[in-house]
Order: sequence, then structure tokens, then C-alpha cells
Amino acid sequence: MKNQRKAFITLSAVLFCILFGISTVSAAKDTVDIYFFHGDGCPHCEQEGPYLQYLQDEIYKGKLNIHKYEIWYNEENADLAETFCEAYGETSTGVPMTFIGTHYISGFNDGMQFDFRTAIDDELANGPIDPMDIVNGKMTRGRIPADEVVNVYFFRGEGCSHCAEEEPFLQHLIDDVYGPKLVVHEYEVWFDENNAAYAEEFAKAYGSQMTGVPLTFIGTHFFTGFNESYQELFTSAIDEELEAGPINPLNIVDGSITIDQITEAREQKKNEPQRTVINVPLIGEVDLQNKSLLLTTTIIGLVDGVNPCSLWVLTMLLAMVIHTDSRKKTLIIGFVYLFITAAIYALFILGVFSLLSYVRFMKWIQIVVACITLVLGLINLKDYFFFKQGVSLTIDDEKKPGLYKKMRNVLKNTDNVWAMIGATIVLAAGVSLVEFSCTAAFPVIWSNILSAHGVTKLEFALHLLLYMLLYQMDELIIFLVVVVTMKSKRMEEKHGQVLKLFSGCLMVVLSAVMIIKPALMNDLKSTLIIFGSAILATLLILLITSVILPKFGIYIGHMKDANRDTRD
Repeated sequence: MKNQRKAFITLSAVLFCILFGISTVSAAKDTVDIYFFHGDGCPHCEQEGPYLQYLQDEIYKGKLNIHKYEIWYNEENADLAETFCEAYGETSTGVPMTFIGTHYISGFNDGMQFDFRTAIDDELANGPIDPMDIVNGKMTRGRIPADEVVNVYFFRGEGCSHCAEEEPFLQHLIDDVYGPKLVVHEYEVWFDENNAAYAEEFAKAYGSQMTGVPLTFIGTHFFTGFNESYQELFTSAIDEELEAGPINPLNIVDGSITIDQITEAREQKKNEPQRTVINVPLIGEVDLQNKSLLLTTTIIGLVDGVNPCSLWVLTMLLAMVIHTDSRKKTLIIGFVYLFITAAIYALFILGVFSLLSYVRFMKWIQIVVACITLVLGLINLKDYFFFKQGVSLTIDDEKKPGLYKKMRNVLKNTDNVWAMIGATIVLAAGVSLVEFSCTAAFPVIWSNILSAHGVTKLEFALHLLLYMLLYQMDELIIFLVVVVTMKSKRMEEKHGQVLKLFSGCLMVVLSAVMIIKPALMNDLKSTLIIFGSAILATLLILLITSVILPKFGIYIGHMKDANRDTRD
């Protein structure tokens, strides 16, 4: 027993070296750029400067790049500060002004130190963004490349009733539909001459005249006025921009490009061959360029589907059903069972995603969820080494007699088709509730990843459809094989342990990435490395437990059963 525990500790150390080592390679190189605008003689600035240096030297130790600019006696620096404020959509209220990634902090006192730490931690967790990239228009404060964001320019008049209708609708699009992929720039023109002149420039660039408010510019689209009928036009224009590649109306206003040139370029792009397009069943063509979420959904869906709990129940059910010697009854029971369990699982995932989407801007929630799934992953790893000892994410042996009884109730009703279907539905619902303890971790991880990336409702629906197809694929294959051959074999415990090992490795590595640096999941290459690290860790542990340790008479994991069978 001591040898087994020593081996478990050693393998755990190896696993964490692989998982955390690979996951933190990029994070270790990341630094947060801080732009600190101050004035000589400002007492609050004199407090903030040493505090930033303290964070650099003592807390974050080399992970901060502090850029200091004095603006009271340097006009160029003062102009730069104004440029920063404009790019961040903030109003300059005096020094000190501090820009940390996507965060803007005005002023300084001892009570604000937590704000600085929170901003830095948020940047390190999500992948630091250089504020200069926001100033230069490469990135947005929503952590999305500027060329993937639709910029809406909304000119309104204070007291205008139609403007008052449009304003909450635009906010609804940001909050509930497009998230950070939509940025609204709002200007009041009735009481601000500069904004009125700015609106005239926009109208002229779009080949029109300013005849009233509201005026709205979305990519190549220009709208005058607003009512309920405009809502669909707005969303269609935004969807068109996202699909074609958003154009910032400012580029049209400053003469960088014309609407005709944009239209021509988009037509040419449509006719270009798509090198990274694949055809996904029931979804259609999907461009794999930078679509790491598609890869993530595919792998997690497949791994989640090969779940020892659900496979055990299915194989036991089919083993009992085939004794009826009726393919028709087997087909009915199998399809009803698979459909009901899939529907309940999809509703569970939808609920998890809806909850995480509601709080997705609260980064600490994502970290807490990742910590929970990390613990679940570690429990799965424990189950490989010490199966069903202590806390375990498996179907409790005490609940199995109840499941057997329900399966037998299904068979009692095989003479009545509708009674058989009803009994199968009850069985599937009951099994789904029992299985949640050992199947819920992957949907939570997957939902957390999609929520962190701010996918739209349509994107989530398509990814969920793919997830469920892959999730059910293995069970469907087993079921069809049973229907054809009318034979079934119970899933052995050792097979379940190996599945536990791989799912545990994958849970741990994905949870670690969500805690350390979720931005790694944005890139296809890093996503492949992340999943590859989980596979590598699994194979390494299997090699050690299956080949190396048995040579020294040490049997752990699935090899314990093999050794016991050999002795018997």
C-alpha cells in the first residue's frame, strides 16, 4: 500500500509538471503595461509612483512595464493623455490617470490600491492587452481585435423622443445580443456645435445631408430616424458587418476608403477560395481559421460522451433488452432512452451557460467555476488510482439496485408499446439525475469557456448542437451494434478507470488554463497544445502504471484488477 501511495504521489507530481508547465509557458512571458500620467508637484501622483514601483518590485516581480508621463509641463504628453482618454471613452478629470490593459483608474489614495491589484490580476488572468493597442485602434476594451468589432456612431439630440427610443435599444443589443463585439459611440448634437459639425462630416461622407436626428452609422449603412421597424434593419446591418468583416465608419469619413471600394472588396472576398473551410453535419460550412472553440467543442463533446457512468447504464440496459429477442423493441427502448437523456443533458448545459453568461463579466465567478471543475478533475484522477475509495464521481453502488429494478420494469411492459416507452422515459430521466454527479464537470468547463469568449446565442446553439451530436455518438454506435448483432457485453470496471484517467487529465488542464490564462483558448495552436498536454499526461501515466511499475511488483490503477484476475 505504501508503494502504491508513493507511486501515486510521484505520478501526480509528473502530471502537474506537464499540465501546469505547458499551460503557463505563455503566461510566464506575459507582462502588464501600465501607462501612468502624472503632474510634477501633484501629491496624489507622488503617492502612486512609489506604490506602482512596489507592485513591480515586490508583488509582481518583473511582470509590470510602467510607462510614466509628466503632463503639466509637457504638452506632447498632455496631448497623449487626451488621446488615451478618447480611445478609452473616458473624460480627463485631472492627474493621476492610469491605464492598465483595458482598465482606466482616475486619481489615487490608499483605499484605491485594491483597484490597481484587481486590474493587474485581471490582465494576467485573461492575457495582458497593451493600452497602446487600444489607442492605436488595434484592440477594444472588450478584449476583441478592433477589426472584429462593429462600431456604431449614434448622433442624437437631447429631448428628441426618437433618440430616446433608440438609445435603450442599442444598449439592449450590447447587453443581450452582441456583447463586446458591438461598440456604440454616442454624440449629442443639439447643444454641442462640435458634435453637430462632426455629424455633418459623417453625412457628407455617406453621400447624404443631415436632415435631423437620430443619425446612425453602422459600417456601410446609414439610418435617419428610428422606430420599431428600424430594429430589424439595425440587427441585419450589424450581422452583415460581422459576417463580411466590420468596417469602421471613421475610415469612410476620413477618406481612407469609400463605400464602393468596400462593396467591391467584399464581393471579391466572397469569390475567393476558402482554404480553411470544412463541412460539419447539420451545421454546414465552418471556417476553421482561428476557430479554436470548434476544436474545443469537438474534443470535449467526444470525451464527455465516453463517460463510464452513462456507458455502464446503456450497456446494462441493452444487455437486459436483447433477451426479448426483438429488434423492434430494442430499437424503441434504445432510441427513446438516448433521446430523453440527451434532451435533459442539453437543458442542463443550457442552464449552466445561461447562468455563466449572466455573470461572465465577473471574472472571479469564472475562476471559482474553474476551481470547482479542477477539484472534480482531481477526484477523477483519484478514481483511477483508488477506484471508489473516498469521494468518487461514479454511480453509487447503493443506487445500482434501484436502476436494475427500473430496467426490469421497462422489460415488464414490453407487450405494450406505449407502456414500454413511458417506462423508458421514466428510466432515462431517473438515470440522468443519478449520472449528474459524474457527468456534470465537462459541461460546466465547456460552458465556462464559451461564456468567457462571449459567444452569441446563435454561436452557442450551433456549438451545443455539435456537442450533443458528438456526446451521443459513442452510445449510438454501441446501440446500433447491439441492434445488428443482438449481443451486448457489460462494460468492465478497468475500462471505466482508464476513461476516468483521461477525463481527469483533461478536466485538470482545462481548469488550470481557465484559472491562469483563458486567452490561450482563443488560438487554434495553443488549444491543440492544451489538449495535447492532457493526452500526453494520460499516456505517460498509463506507461508508468502498465509497464514500468509492474516490473517492480507495484500494481495501481487498472493494473490492480488485471493482477488480481491473474492470481485468481
